[in-house]
Amino acid sequence: MARPTVVFIVPLILRLSLLAALVPSLVRSARIGAASTILSAAVLDKNPLPGVRTSAGNNGPAAGSWQANADPRTANVAVDLPIFTAASTALSVAAAAKARRHGSVAGLHQPLERLRVPAVKQRLDSQIRIQSDRQVLERGAGEWFTVSWSGVSDPMYDDWIAVVVPADANLTQTAPAKWKFAAGDPHHVLTGSGSLRFRLISYRADVAFALMRNGFDAAVEVARSQPVKLLHPNEPLQLHLALTGDPSEMRVQWNTRDAGSQPQVRWGEASVKYDNSVESTSAASAGSAGPAYPFSANATSSRYERGELCGGAATSVGWVDAGSHPSALMTRLKPATRYYYRVGDPTSADGWSEEQWFWAAPEASPHATVRILAVADMGQGELDGSLEGSEMFASLNTTRRMAAEGGGAAGGVGAPYSLLLHNGDLSYARGYGTQWDNFMHQIQPLAARMPYMVAAGNHERDWPGSGDIFQVEDSGGECGVPMERRFAMPYQGTGKQWYAFEYGPVFFLQYSTEQPFEPGSEQYEFIVQTLRRVDRRRTPWLVMGGHRPIYIASTNTMWPDGDQHVSQMLRDALEELMMEYRVDLTLHGHHHSYQRTCPLYRGACQHADAEGVAGGPVHLVIGHAGAGLSMNIMDPLPVWLKSLSLWWGYARMEVSGTHLSVEVVSDEDGRLLDSFQLRKPANWGAKFMERREQSELALAQQRQERVKM
Repeated sequence: MARPTVVFIVPLILRLSLLAALVPSLVRSARIGAASTILSAAVLDKNPLPGVRTSAGNNGPAAGSWQANADPRTANVAVDLPIFTAASTALSVAAAAKARRHGSVAGLHQPLERLRVPAVKQRLDSQIRIQSDRQVLERGAGEWFTVSWSGVSDPMYDDWIAVVVPADANLTQTAPAKWKFAAGDPHHVLTGSGSLRFRLISYRADVAFALMRNGFDAAVEVARSQPVKLLHPNEPLQLHLALTGDPSEMRVQWNTRDAGSQPQVRWGEASVKYDNSVESTSAASAGSAGPAYPFSANATSSRYERGELCGGAATSVGWVDAGSHPSALMTRLKPATRYYYRVGDPTSADGWSEEQWFWAAPEASPHATVRILAVADMGQGELDGSLEGSEMFASLNTTRRMAAEGGGAAGGVGAPYSLLLHNGDLSYARGYGTQWDNFMHQIQPLAARMPYMVAAGNHERDWPGSGDIFQVEDSGGECGVPMERRFAMPYQGTGKQWYAFEYGPVFFLQYSTEQPFEPGSEQYEFIVQTLRRVDRRRTPWLVMGGHRPIYIASTNTMWPDGDQHVSQMLRDALEELMMEYRVDLTLHGHHHSYQRTCPLYRGACQHADAEGVAGGPVHLVIGHAGAGLSMNIMDPLPVWLKSLSLWWGYARMEVSGTHLSVEVVSDEDGRLLDSFQLRKPANWGAKFMERREQSELALAQQRQERVKM
């Protein structure tokens, strides 16, 4: 069997990594440093096993060649930010040394963690002025503001501008929502004055801007602007959909400051024109009927409080009131039918959402064809370039392209994709509540138009003493609460973040790799019972998904939660079940790469059977949706690894009763990174169920005979 070939761009990576280490103040170039220095790799399987048809990277780097991918991650994203400013290119050695003393912010999962909030001091300087060009945020979905300042003496490269939430927050106790370096305007280091543009969204509160000095380890607030008033704190935002397990239903959730009197969803099969202007929404409080859809349903609202979280930033410097999370159920939907909807409150002056649409779920049937998107480890990026040094800016391209896929527009695709799976590490908020807000705004163009089904990752769930397996602090103290309240999946109960659902010819089982899954655990029993009840006549394809991978070409062997240690735990608990019940595909993340195995069992590639059906599950790692890429790849590569890509992107699937086709595409331009197809004959499900029923009958007879003896 031909061994895979991997292409590495080491010299460019090394040069720019050293540059980032030497001059941390060049953090606005860190986006390029984290993007154009990507370890670009393609593994091309020249001899695929029977039962799996493959192709990969026809526009990717040639085997054995060196290639510098020139495109930074923001080329296709409207980011109001120069990559290299005059100020940054004119850094003096002294300024660079001072920035170095205050530490780099590049490469952090959560850049807000770099700020030592308890060490912040407030020493307001009457000579310094900071102000915004506008004093009102009219629409919480996002508006642009220009912030200007003057009067800074001895300006430095580690001065920065903070977005303060709420406007009167004490920065010695509460982290800002985001920040930019003042030197982003080259006039700052020359004159002590300048201006920058910020994009503000609704945090359900007024906000302000602060000028901070002395870096991040011992920051000093020297000036604060007048508040920017949020005009509509109860504007319905952060819309997202979810399946319930019943294909005739669709759940919608959104976010407001207050619970309201009558939050509801209205929907129908036809679009409804409705004036969503400020004048119209004000009229709603006077008894306006609102948008005239034929169906409506009231919502129930929930929220989470600081005391429900487990510690860390989540209960201290990262806490910001998350508001109310209304949830409403649209029912009696026709299969695979397009519906239009709005959410709001007829008693609220803040009105109704913009109209959205979605496709109702298809019936569970081998005769249906579905189109699905899948990601893991995505994170978020600020459209205005704030939080310089974040490793998540690639997520902006990923969400942009997937939103186009949802409308059938990306890459010339005809029919839209109608379901999105996100298997762990969603926002990487890690206890900083405002980061959930930014993430929810970023995904709304996707999640408001297709069900967004999530699985818990370590950065949502894990915290010592909270019931996770690994007892690590990866969630920043959230311990799964914000994820569970924000995303109402068909869980098995509070804190039980596992579930299953049918979607056309596919049965999906989503489980938690962060909570006990070994034999005897509650989750394990759920997995066993769920696999037993899958009717392959209805859903011939069976896909399992979680966060941490079952097979992974990673060098991380650390205890207790290193990649290889956990993958062995998962195999010990679940691999026999996967073979017994003929799982076709698994979708995991955690390792920030794309990896595909051969059809695999006990570390050995399995050949197809006489009907051409793959002899074991194909395992995908799809953790390349936006977070900084993982470079800890095994050398030599394992023989079961058939495709590897260290470039950002996502997976898209088209599934019928006889074919499961997967394409993995770049978030940059949609080029193909990998593709493969699994096949089954049309009568496979009926034959499988017949064999299984016969086997179960034989086992029952054997048990009866033992009892008689």
